[in-house]
Amino acid sequence: MQPICTYIFLLFLLVGQTAKSQDVIDVTLKFEHLETSNGSVLLLIQEEGGKDVSKLVLPIHNKAAEKTIELAAGKYGFSAYHDVNANEKLDLNFFGAPTEAYGFSNNARGTFSKPSFSETLVDVSKNRIIKFKLE
Repeated sequence: MQPICTYIFLLFLLVGQTAKSQDVIDVTLKFEHLETSNGSVLLLIQEEGGKDVSKLVLPIHNKAAEKTIELAAGKYGFSAYHDVNANEKLDLNFFGAPTEAYGFSNNARGTFSKPSFSETLVDVSKNRIIKFKLE
């Protein structure tokens, strides 16, 4: 009886791992045509409810940055900025406007503020590439 229970337990573990791996999606994030290779790109990933999923620092090579990450299937909002001076904050001018290039998924832009979170949501249901325009 013991060997049968062990085999059934191992079978459940195997099925669970297979189901889990099917829900993981590869997402490639691309930042091209940056003004300089100085600094890095700081990226925030948030799930549909607005909860932070990950904060990444991407090195820049030849005025571009790229990273492939694994996410569970769902909707996510991405925001990023080019931290030229490597101080790990988005620099602002006297009036509160950003002085470093920034952007959001779907290349969403607000008029005088950041776009609504819903405008930045991206459906991650299959492997995909997301290109950002930082300005």
